[in-house]
Amino acid sequence: MPQVAAGQFQGMITSFRNRTILVALQPCVTLLQELANNDEFQNRAGTDDSTKAHFIQLLQACDRSRRMITFNPEKVDIKSIIDIDKKLEESQKPLMGDAVQLSSTPPVELPWRFDGTDPNIPLFDALRFRNGVGGLIYGAACDMVVAWTRLESRNRAYMITANDSLRMFTMIQSVKDLVDRLLGTNNQVDIAQPLQTDEPAGIISPNRANEVALSVAKDAGK
Repeated sequence: MPQVAAGQFQGMITSFRNRTILVALQPCVTLLQELANNDEFQNRAGTDDSTKAHFIQLLQACDRSRRMITFNPEKVDIKSIIDIDKKLEESQKPLMGDAVQLSSTPPVELPWRFDGTDPNIPLFDALRFRNGVGGLIYGAACDMVVAWTRLESRNRAYMITANDSLRMFTMIQSVKDLVDRLLGTNNQVDIAQPLQTDEPAGIISPNRANEVALSVAKDAGK
């Protein structure tokens, strides 16, 4: 029985015919794992430029896989987040010819768990980000993964159409826009105070220390 996706992955279709969509999903899942486990999102001040460059590199891998599985004999411009004005030759040619119709293929199950049981692909309630930016980007990346499974091309035996490819380009580009706008040194803010939940357990706030001492002395004098 197909898994039932939960949380932000609700709506995901977890069983379909088109195995090449798994090729596109693999770098997207890697992106989710890197987002969920990145220490930079524990820093309330923001991230550095190396973190921004890291996630752009991962998104470029997602885009390469998208172009790789696009069936595009009409040579439609299917764009690229690497250079959106450049038509890449490999993206204009199918991986295989279409002279002979392929035989029917059985459904394939997603090899990853999106029901909250995989700690490397957590649901929102399991995230421990101290930086709200991380949650925004993780949520957008989750939407991208769900969208891959809902393409009509999932019912094909092989490859995706140029229109579906452009739909996914838009999703990938939207995640990249968030990375460009929210990550990096220029987007850091100054944080001066720890959160109350960061205070050591059992330590009395300095503002309360004198009150406690007076209370103890008063009780001792009774």
